[in-house]
Amino acid sequence: MRAARPLGPRALALAAGALVGACRGDRSFRTTAIYEAPRAGCSAGIEARGVVRDGADVSDRSSARVALRATAGSAARPSATLVASLEDGRVRMGVAGVEATPGESLEILAGAWSRAGCAAAPDEMVEMRAAIEGTLLGPKGMLMSGQTRFLKVVSTTTGAQ
Repeated sequence: MRAARPLGPRALALAAGALVGACRGDRSFRTTAIYEAPRAGCSAGIEARGVVRDGADVSDRSSARVALRATAGSAARPSATLVASLEDGRVRMGVAGVEATPGESLEILAGAWSRAGCAAAPDEMVEMRAAIEGTLLGPKGMLMSGQTRFLKVVSTTTGAQ
């Protein structure tokens, strides 16, 4: 058996350059998550897409669709869909079909929460807003199991867009 030869300085420099080059550039992402608010009887399916800029850990520009649905009751459960966006670190939320606007995202979420037939549970709603905002930040911002107090993390997935 032949012993492996150590890499020379030129080969090491080329390998290091290739690794650094592979880590450069903006990274597109697609994150999906499903969270349940057990006391409110509500679930949210969130799908976000965006870009994490070169050198950043989280996104400053992304968008998401949030589908809220009551988890209890008949098969014909009501639902509500929200749109959310993150632009230069500022979250905007609105009703699907209407451009998202900056403002009180908790009030907008509360309206959709009610339309979806979810029971009032302020602590779960506040944490759901945090989950939506975290998903907009990209893979490193998503709330995962063990990071929530009130919500149940049903599933999370991340990937390149």
